[in-house]
Amino acid sequence: MKTIGTVKIYFLTAEEGGQSIIPVGNFSIPIIFEEDRELINGSWSAVIEFHKTPNTQRETTADLYLAFYEKEEAPNHLIKPGMKFELTTNRVIARGIIETLKN
Repeated sequence: MKTIGTVKIYFLTAEEGGQSIIPVGNFSIPIIFEEDRELINGSWSAVIEFHKTPNTQRETTADLYLAFYEKEEAPNHLIKPGMKFELTTNRVIARGIIETLKN
């Protein structure tokens, strides 16, 4: 089952260890959930679908779900209100929190 979370995201600046350019369209990226920092459930990518482009403070809201959510081993249970996460490339580029779930 596809679990979709409504999330708040902050994109780190280059000075904070992120990157100077931030995405302006929907994208997919590796995600690390706060409750699974050791990746016990494996490494997964999240699909980020913006509600609006990030503002000048580098913040936005979006829908988030796992790229291969239909796989039996997909950790969809980690997408729940209050769960914090990091979006990563070769470094953390954004941090966020899941606010609500969509039906």
